[in-house]
Amino acid sequence: MTASEIPAAAAPGAALGRSYWLAWAATLLFFGGFYALLVPLPRYLAAVGLPDWQIGLVLGAFGVASLIGRPIAGAAADRWGARIVMLVGAGALLAGSLGVGLARGLAPLFGLRLLQAVGYVAFTTAGTALVIALVPAGERGRRLALFGAAANVAITATPAAVSALLDVAPLASGFWLAGGLALAAGGLALLVGAPPGGTPAGGPAPWRIARPLWLPMAAAALFGMSFAAFFQFAPILAERRGVSAGLLYLVYGCGIIAMRLLGGRWLDQAPLGRILATAALLMGAGLALIGVAGTAAWLALAALLIAAGGGLFHPALLAHHARLLPGQPGRASATFYVGFDLGIGVGSWLLGAALQLGGLAALAGLGALAALAVLALIPSIARSV
Repeated sequence: MTASEIPAAAAPGAALGRSYWLAWAATLLFFGGFYALLVPLPRYLAAVGLPDWQIGLVLGAFGVASLIGRPIAGAAADRWGARIVMLVGAGALLAGSLGVGLARGLAPLFGLRLLQAVGYVAFTTAGTALVIALVPAGERGRRLALFGAAANVAITATPAAVSALLDVAPLASGFWLAGGLALAAGGLALLVGAPPGGTPAGGPAPWRIARPLWLPMAAAALFGMSFAAFFQFAPILAERRGVSAGLLYLVYGCGIIAMRLLGGRWLDQAPLGRILATAALLMGAGLALIGVAGTAAWLALAALLIAAGGGLFHPALLAHHARLLPGQPGRASATFYVGFDLGIGVGSWLLGAALQLGGLAALAGLGALAALAVLALIPSIARSV
């Protein structure tokens, strides 16, 4: 048995802390690689002559793979261990990134986008499962909040850095950067120690969503739709209000990182219902403000409110899923993200229709209603704690 295979339950606290921070750093690098594709990929698809509808088809492959792949990744993490699934995810993103520069037609580019999505789903599901397994239940909310900040740091910094790189380097350099960061993430994942109890033994139980999970997943879907109302449509919002989309993303990123750092301990101390209600009210207020705000300052305040709500609900609901599925961190992570991803995907279609029919006010209003609808679910969710 190697040192990395020694069950963490028998290891000193320093070893657990080392594994946690290695997982954090690996996740930061992985998200950096994934977000490095945001700027060059659409430009490349247009440069090789794909029409707009084919560009949308290629980019949209991500959502399909996410919904299908989450349960598979969660079950695989519980069966073979989270680190192995993280390595698979890093390898898929590496291959999916480097292959883009060699592809020209719709079919290969669609396949490479699917491979990138598989990498994202595998790495993020397994990474979250690893943290759930590593961290004691009493500090899980705070640790998940801090762990989630890795992705927020990446989205805050990476697109701007890649844009600057592409000003002085070929378009393909963005794909090489994404692949290099994916490779580095996989290297760090290799160094992460085993969680308490080691790798689960035996075959996985049949995948099914237990009844107590239905309402928490519904809440995750509603929050996902609210998140999409800002994050997916921020460039359109910025263009029509005459502000910088980069500014909105920067304010959002800084706000959610601050909430994760400052509010983490409250997540392990306050009742779940109070946390979810606060998150719903913050997000609802931020989206309602977007519907009426016309200046950069008010829109920045709206982004801060939405970020604060997101910084609370995400780790709180993840920790709740882990409590409902003890001993199955992979499935706990996957069920949360299935709900959240479904809310983003279906919600984006509904929000797009609202934007078409009623403009930004209708878009923001529908997003706010989705957040506030969580309030009706809270009493039933809280009783399942």
